Amino acid sequence: SHIYFDGHLPLHKRPVRLGRLQSCLKDLINIQTKHPKGLALPNSHYVSSSPLASSQLFDSFHSPPSSLHGLPASPFLVPAVLDELSQTKYASITEVVPGEADTFCAKAAKDEGGMILTSDSDMLVYDIGDKNAVVFFTGLEIYEDPDSTRVSSVLKANVYPTAQIAKRLEVSSLLLLAYHCKSNPTLSLSQARRRMHQPVQDVSLWQRFKEAYSIEDLDQISSARSIGIEQRSFLDPRLSELILQLSAAPGNEAINIYLPFLVDDPSRASAWYVSSFIRQIIYDSVAARAATIQASLPLPTIVEFSRRGLRTVPSIVSPLPSSDSIAEQEYIRNIHTLSFRLRDAKARFRTISTVFQYRIFALRESYRWYIINFKNPPCRNTIARTLTGHVGSLVRWEDIHLEAQTCSVLYALRMVKQFLGYITSEKSGREGIIELQDTLEDLPPLSWLLPSSVELRKFADKEKIEVPQIVSYVMLFEEAEDHSEDSGNIEAIGKAAC
Repeated sequence: SHIYFDGHLPLHKRPVRLGRLQSCLKDLINIQTKHPKGLALPNSHYVSSSPLASSQLFDSFHSPPSSLHGLPASPFLVPAVLDELSQTKYASITEVVPGEADTFCAKAAKDEGGMILTSDSDMLVYDIGDKNAVVFFTGLEIYEDPDSTRVSSVLKANVYPTAQIAKRLEVSSLLLLAYHCKSNPTLSLSQARRRMHQPVQDVSLWQRFKEAYSIEDLDQISSARSIGIEQRSFLDPRLSELILQLSAAPGNEAINIYLPFLVDDPSRASAWYVSSFIRQIIYDSVAARAATIQASLPLPTIVEFSRRGLRTVPSIVSPLPSSDSIAEQEYIRNIHTLSFRLRDAKARFRTISTVFQYRIFALRESYRWYIINFKNPPCRNTIARTLTGHVGSLVRWEDIHLEAQTCSVLYALRMVKQFLGYITSEKSGREGIIELQDTLEDLPPLSWLLPSSVELRKFADKEKIEVPQIVSYVMLFEEAEDHSEDSGNIEAIGKAAC
């Protein structure tokens, strides 16, 4: 058995990715237009924290409240699932692959036999062998059998044996049938079947379509893209893609990073801005590693794709040149600064859980960004609601935005920790990296760091956290002597209230 996750998407998928990001943004803007004051949650949703029964696990009829219809999917679902799988008996069969997971699933099914469980209908087109099949998540159902004396529930599924489907349709290949359906969307199924008996008109287009679903050269591709580390199995997919691009790209080719789509307030600056300082450390580390691999080549150009205003656009990030002594000192200073701020938050709140220590740090970093950029910061009540999950029945847009900024910081910390793990063999020669890696050693899984408001409220009530004291710390009223370049701006903090 295998559990595969995408770890590198091909170049021809980039327009699709940008289109999806822009589509998510459009949906978010529409939701804010319909609900300008915030998103209303029914009382039942607000107070309920009971887990679903096993029979409800695949029940598609449990729809979200009307105010939440159209919201983009959770941006951190895949990283959170990876974190959880790494702690289970399925860890040994889980892998973030150096390509698209679809292709690896198809090859595993053909070589080893079995069924592919997926939500992607493209799997029907692959050649997975004569005796194998595809099962979709939407077709899963847990059936309770009250009369059974052996088991109380049975997992049922709709099974799609692709070879048998092709035989019933009297076609030689579902791949060619899919090609005609996609290239001529107005054709009926019977018309597409008749087209299969005619020569293909656009041979080059057909060839590209076939190559996209080929599994023949997968072993060679995987070997060429191999990261060559044990941690690859649970690398964040975007970090995996960054590393693979770094390994394969010539010095003059850009490395593209598609940041997860954050559900924030689209009328404000993107929530990703607040973690720019942390992500810069990753990119500076990438540049330093690139210099050790290909010293004669120029620094890689890193391009981030994320929301800027009401569009998803690329932004060029300039890594510090590791060969420059002044830049090297700045890089080391940034690492020390991040380590210091993390240790300060942990030391001040050592009696509460690490989950809250890191969330407090993330809130403080978010607040710091407002101050050093001379923007109006969130008020005490907004910080308190984001800290404790006590959002009430209406989630205000300022709450949504601050939570998104918190997610941005925590996700960036996770990427830093994983990348430092990747460069373990080189870290001994880099001042400050060991210190930062040790500081991040206790970073909890993403699913713990980013709970729902219901779960967060339960955690906060159980911890009995001192909310006023923490809020004051977040608002930099207890600024530590870190001597960082922004410490002089602390005096400009306004007494925000709401």
